[in-house]
Amino acid sequence: MFDKQDLTRLLDAMRAHGVGTLEIEGGDMFLRLVLPAGPAPAAAAQAQPATAAAAARSPDIGRFLPRGSDDGLPALAPGDAVRTGELLGYVAQGAVRAALTAPADGTIASQIPEPGTLFGHGDTVLTLETKP
Repeated sequence: MFDKQDLTRLLDAMRAHGVGTLEIEGGDMFLRLVLPAGPAPAAAAQAQPATAAAAARSPDIGRFLPRGSDDGLPALAPGDAVRTGELLGYVAQGAVRAALTAPADGTIASQIPEPGTLFGHGDTVLTLETKP
């Protein structure tokens, strides 16, 4: 059985090496990880602007629920400043919610996903523009 740290390491390694699909089989265990198609890591690195960015990654598998939907907190929008650890929203499976938090101080550089958008563990949910 893999825990969240194992899955995060596997997904990070897949992204770093441009691997789209990984299958692990052993005994009665089978794991298949699939990443969405996108530019190769080298091409993505060259296309990035001079400013630094930080990705707020999904802490679990589930549907996105933005901050401010039903938690009494103010909603966020692109351009809003956030601090490290600040709540950005949730990734929910039924009634269970995993908090999505800001990985660094910065401003929200991407659009806020629509409520109900499905994310896999480790997927980028929001991008923050940070100071280099």
